[in-house]
Amino acid sequence: MGQLFLVRHGQASFGAADYDRLSALGVTQADLLGRWFKSCALPADRIVAGAMRRHRETAEHCMAAFDAEAVPRIEALAIDARLNEFDHAHVMDVYRARLAVEALQTVEAGGGADADRRAAAALSSAELERQFALAMGRWMGGEHDADYEESWTQFRGRCIAAFEALTDGSHPSKHIVVFTSGGVIAAICQHVLDLTNKATRELNWSLANTGVTRLLFTKGRRGFGYLNSTAHVEWAREPAWLTYR
Repeated sequence: MGQLFLVRHGQASFGAADYDRLSALGVTQADLLGRWFKSCALPADRIVAGAMRRHRETAEHCMAAFDAEAVPRIEALAIDARLNEFDHAHVMDVYRARLAVEALQTVEAGGGADADRRAAAALSSAELERQFALAMGRWMGGEHDADYEESWTQFRGRCIAAFEALTDGSHPSKHIVVFTSGGVIAAICQHVLDLTNKATRELNWSLANTGVTRLLFTKGRRGFGYLNSTAHVEWAREPAWLTYR
């Protein structure tokens, strides 16, 4: 039976000009995960990453700490763009633009003060989790696919295609480590466990930086070993290193 380890990238540079790179803590998290893998004698024989910088950097720092053979492993790192995260900013921008259009339509219909209050309420309730959940719900619902550069169905389809290619038995590797993002991991989990869209959104929001999900596979079967493990952070006794954003 094969094993597929899905690793969410280390903390990215949220708020910086270039988000798609690891923060100093993200580098520490990736290094720690590599040392944890080494202590567990993880039998990795294939390393794959999405094409985003934070995926590659997490893979490189993790594998450098994993073992002395990290250099050839990194040189042989396979890149699969199907494991890239969806565009969070675009999904949020489309949602916010829709709110603005609806407010304007209400004003034009004579809503006046009501429209102002609704717009203010929408802005005041723009707390990140709530807005993200609403934006994700709209995107995943499938009723507005034409509004998006990549629909949820398209995103989910490429994630599943990458997953199936990794686990279909056509490659001799049986112990595969994949460095990717939370949305990709959540989409694959939805596929394996038949989760609802709501459960998938909540799962995505709960995945930790460098959290590890272990899937088992053999011909015609897929199963779970564990989900979103952060044992390496507990091992280090550094609770401040456990992050989700």
